[in-house]
Amino acid sequence: MVWLKFKAICSAFDRAFDKGGTVLIVVGGILVTLTVILQVLLRYIFKAPLFGLEELSRLIAVWVYFLGAAFGTKLDGHVQGDVVVRFVTNDTARAWVKTFTWLLSLVLCLLFLYHSGKYSVWLYGTGERTTGLWWPRITSVGSMFFGALFMTLYSIANVFKNFEVALDLSKSAEGRQP
Repeated sequence: MVWLKFKAICSAFDRAFDKGGTVLIVVGGILVTLTVILQVLLRYIFKAPLFGLEELSRLIAVWVYFLGAAFGTKLDGHVQGDVVVRFVTNDTARAWVKTFTWLLSLVLCLLFLYHSGKYSVWLYGTGERTTGLWWPRITSVGSMFFGALFMTLYSIANVFKNFEVALDLSKSAEGRQP
């Protein structure tokens, strides 16, 4: 009963992240494009660059990058070099390899989460600010921690999902054996 409630909460959170994150990525991408176009027009056509526009563009871009990384992890859509599928033809073995691969990915995401969290806490404590607009640097560096957190959560989900598939395939393979 508790497990079902937990899964329902996770699903609701996932749907909210999916909708909100998609909107943020689209709006962020549009804003980055517009700020770059505006800066090029102002600098090279009108010879009057707008101070701080590049910094704003970088801030938005870094958040879009890490949101994209979280979505790539969620959708299993990141760049992969799946050489194993050429050598392993058994579906059950492939599922176990995929589970192991996600387990390794989870370990790396946990390392990234630890170090980005440690750096974010340190940076927040220093009160360091950007050189142009004097914004707190945590506003951009915090995107690393945010991205690492969601990449870790989605890696955990992918480990469980692939583990279930591997177990189901293993059980069905055992049932087929004479």
